[in-house]
Amino acid sequence: MTHIVPTRLPGRGGSIRSRILLIALLPALLTAFGMVAHFTTRTLSQAETELQARASNAARHLAGVLPYALVAGDFAMVRSQLEGEMTDSRLASARVLDPHQRLIAGLGAPPQNADDDGHLRRRVPIVLPAADLPDAPGSGMSGNRLLGEVEITVSRDEIRAFRRTTLLHAALLLAAALTLSAVLGWRLSNRLAGQLGQIGEAVERLAQGDLGARARLTTAGEIGQLSRGIDGMAEALQAHRSELEQRIHEATASLAAKKEMAERANQAKSRFLAAASHDLRQPLHALSLFVAALKTRRREPETQTLVENIESSTAAMELLFNALLDISRLDAGAIEAHPEHFPLQPLLDILGKQFGALAGEKHLRLRIRPCNAVIYSDPLLIERILANLIANAIRYTDDGGVLVGCRRRGRMLHIGVIDTGRGIPPEQQESVFQEFVQLNNPARDRSKGLGLGLAIVSRLARLLGHRIDLVSHPGHGSSFSIDVPLGDPARVRANTAISASAVADVIPPDTLVLLVDDESAILHGMAELFDNWNIGLVTARNVDEAEQWLDSLECAPDVIVSDYRLPGDSDGIAVIARLREKFGHGIPAILITGDTAPESLQRIAQAGLPLLHKPLRPAKLRALLTHLVHQSRAVP
Repeated sequence: MTHIVPTRLPGRGGSIRSRILLIALLPALLTAFGMVAHFTTRTLSQAETELQARASNAARHLAGVLPYALVAGDFAMVRSQLEGEMTDSRLASARVLDPHQRLIAGLGAPPQNADDDGHLRRRVPIVLPAADLPDAPGSGMSGNRLLGEVEITVSRDEIRAFRRTTLLHAALLLAAALTLSAVLGWRLSNRLAGQLGQIGEAVERLAQGDLGARARLTTAGEIGQLSRGIDGMAEALQAHRSELEQRIHEATASLAAKKEMAERANQAKSRFLAAASHDLRQPLHALSLFVAALKTRRREPETQTLVENIESSTAAMELLFNALLDISRLDAGAIEAHPEHFPLQPLLDILGKQFGALAGEKHLRLRIRPCNAVIYSDPLLIERILANLIANAIRYTDDGGVLVGCRRRGRMLHIGVIDTGRGIPPEQQESVFQEFVQLNNPARDRSKGLGLGLAIVSRLARLLGHRIDLVSHPGHGSSFSIDVPLGDPARVRANTAISASAVADVIPPDTLVLLVDDESAILHGMAELFDNWNIGLVTARNVDEAEQWLDSLECAPDVIVSDYRLPGDSDGIAVIARLREKFGHGIPAILITGDTAPESLQRIAQAGLPLLHKPLRPAKLRALLTHLVHQSRAVP
């Protein structure tokens, strides 16, 4: 069941109470703020006006009383007038200057900067009226006489202190108004918020799954109607919940039964695939051995052609069968990635040799650009991914060629396979990575595969954690790419793998190989094959029979080749261990198996024995035999 938890502010009924308080406080706050701001501004403006008037009046008063003292040269009187005005008008400084701006008398320290905001400065000229001049009646001179000017400054500290006091009073008044409004708003909202909080708690308990919760308010009006509606809804939910739980219980039981059935089917599928992997590989393995033996014999051209056709069909069947089993193993998680640091170029060289002839048959050019990068991944799985991409590109390209190139992108290596083929429509680009999807094979021609190559690529990339990208346009080819982490060249291990071309192709004529297998067809096929190779072979169905033959020959085999799965409690690992113990040294050995069960493959890996999978190619077996024989005889 999905629970919907209501959004609410912290505190009981916090959201509604906050809104009610906001509605109550906001108008009162705005009104109080406006009134306080208006009266405060007005009061401060009046104080500023009074300060300016006081400064101007003081300057004009001094300019009016000083002319006669200056004319008489009574500087004591000048100073006395300055002192009196300093006291009466609370001046910061007062000075009398002559017409040439020379100081006649002064009190206080005027500010150094004329633009000082901390003081108010006023200057008024000192003029002696013309009528008061001594020689005015008969001198013929007219006009006033400039005696100098008076300069006063008034400190603004007083008005600043007044401003601070006024603002403090305004803040206190505003706080008182806000407090009163808050108390009134709180009391008004408390009852409504409490009721809504009770309803909210009931709703929250219902959202948490407590369908027995009820608001149970008897209040009339909209709040009471809301409470009764919620209680009715809770009762209906409780009834429906019981019914729903019953349905869920029945559905869960049905799903559990279906899940158990699906798990049994999956286990049966896994057992079938494991059995089929072994049982179906056995006859295919024997068939490939017989075909290889037939091919080495001289026959008429018609017979040789028939043998080649059988070999081609067997190889195709082997490829298709392996693809199906690979898909099953990937889906079952039977394949594990073993990443390591390794250079990419040797792998590209192998792919170039592997697909060069195939591209040449279609008159296509296969270009593989050199790459000296070291990558960190599983070399076998990366080889399989690139092989599938190259094979797919060659299969669906009729003209032009295929390019394999690499590019560094930060800490990743971008490996791309680009072809000039038919291209893939955008709406079908996702489906090509699904099983059995072939866009240009409506007749289901098996020579074009089963449509599993890209499905295997997708699963392998997912297993490795690598990204696969596809860019394609119909008629302009396709570009498949994979991003692989760059590796550390210092951590590259020495490559000990030996390919068929890296060792001598000649097995010494005195070589003796022991083959242990319980299938008669495989024993006969191997006997024919080894006879064509001129290699001595002893065949046995179990370890006891093998010991009897070796005792009669009075010699130890150069190489032991054993099937992994044998009758009874024994297996190939136990057979090899027993024969090595019998002859007292580590005889080179090879395990052959068609088993794909993860536990079997893990046990073989722990044994550290070379492993070949059925159906095996005779050339691979011959190369490994040659390597083991030469390696064992090279050891002193």
